[in-house]
Amino acid sequence: MKIELPEFLERLKRRLQKLPTAYTIGPVLFVIAFTFLIISLDIEVGIVDMAVAAGDAGPGLADRTVPFNVTSLFQAVLTVDACGIQFYLLTASAYQAYKSGGPLPPATLDCNRTRALVQDSIDYLVTNSSAPVGSANVTYVIDVSFLGPRSPYAVLSIPGATIALGVTIWVSITALARGTDKLIDQARSKIEKQKDKQKKK
Repeated sequence: MKIELPEFLERLKRRLQKLPTAYTIGPVLFVIAFTFLIISLDIEVGIVDMAVAAGDAGPGLADRTVPFNVTSLFQAVLTVDACGIQFYLLTASAYQAYKSGGPLPPATLDCNRTRALVQDSIDYLVTNSSAPVGSANVTYVIDVSFLGPRSPYAVLSIPGATIALGVTIWVSITALARGTDKLIDQARSKIEKQKDKQKKK
């Protein structure tokens, strides 16, 4: 059974069939390109770099520099062979205050708190071991994951921009070609009308 469309739909169908491909497929491709570009702008917080500080902590206080200043937000994870050692992650200003005789802030890590989220750029590590003098050093490792904004879908901007540019050029050339054809047809029509007038004279 053949289904007949209403007259206005039939006219619309015929007009769409007469349109150039650039006018029918172009908008669809442009929507796809726009979607790619929007997705590529998505930003999330994730791991942007990593660092490790390993060493041996002896009895008493000791300090060293650490490269924990890639970003001002990172997660530190401590692996230590024994308890009784406190680890202080200090900024440059906090370290200078400590060296000038000031007290240390609360410990950042120890064997009971092996993970910490730090919101500062850290340049120094101070260890404080309660082991008696002459005790063996204790090995430790601090793994750091620096957190920051990243764009996991940024690569989609390449095909998105390419498609958008290609569609724009395609539609522009098509419109220019159609305009040129109309001008040519109008010019031919005028010439033919002038010839007809001359023949009638």
